[in-house]
Amino acid sequence: MITGEVTSLDTPADPALDAAVELLASSVPTACAGLAAYHAPRFRSFLAAALAPPPAARTVLLRCLRSGDRLDAVADWRRLPGGELLLNGIAVRPDERGRGHGGRLLRDGAGLAGQVGCDRLLLDVSLDNPGARRLYDRLGFVARQDSVWWPVPIRSATGAAPVRVTDWPAFVAHRDAYGFGDLTLHTPTGPAVVRLVGDVLRVPPGPVGRDLPAVVAALVPVSRAYTIEPAGGSLDGSTPALATFTRMHRPVGTG
Repeated sequence: MITGEVTSLDTPADPALDAAVELLASSVPTACAGLAAYHAPRFRSFLAAALAPPPAARTVLLRCLRSGDRLDAVADWRRLPGGELLLNGIAVRPDERGRGHGGRLLRDGAGLAGQVGCDRLLLDVSLDNPGARRLYDRLGFVARQDSVWWPVPIRSATGAAPVRVTDWPAFVAHRDAYGFGDLTLHTPTGPAVVRLVGDVLRVPPGPVGRDLPAVVAALVPVSRAYTIEPAGGSLDGSTPALATFTRMHRPVGTG
């Protein structure tokens, strides 16, 4: 029998925040370890800062299930422009799985979306997690598109087109505070946003993105790089993929 209400992690000082960070980090597929912001060395500080504004002003919404002082499950929802609520991550303690916690958090998310003025739920599910995919299917989520995470080599920057950096101070401040940050590079074909988590770099898809690891490595340490492309993109078949995710959606008020 499932008991207890779904509640919010509402304050930066909530002692359950440490457990939430640990659980969310565990939700990332093993092949993607170190790539997601959940694995940044100071991600807890980021979540604490995200909970500092009044609830109505937040874009990060943490919902959870607790047993006394213990955190059993957590859902990390993100408010997106355009009236969409994204499930950025969801995790259940290993000894609490199979008790319906994931379904409760997802149904709670639909109610939460209505409260904050969102009309659609979004989430990404790994192809290596068929159990989660079955749950999302049962709750009315529909597949929209697959995306593939590909490794990108850090090759020589010789011959690469020059770039300009316009938000370096903000990037350094964010990276120093939270362990990750986004950097905008102006290339001959337009702006490109890269993300550094620790020393792991995510670059945009396409030919320009493949030249950027070496460019960024000249500015900050980069140990490896990857990109995310729609299934069928230009990197298909060139190297083994790290992971494949399916983006799913569901209008609020259905299911």
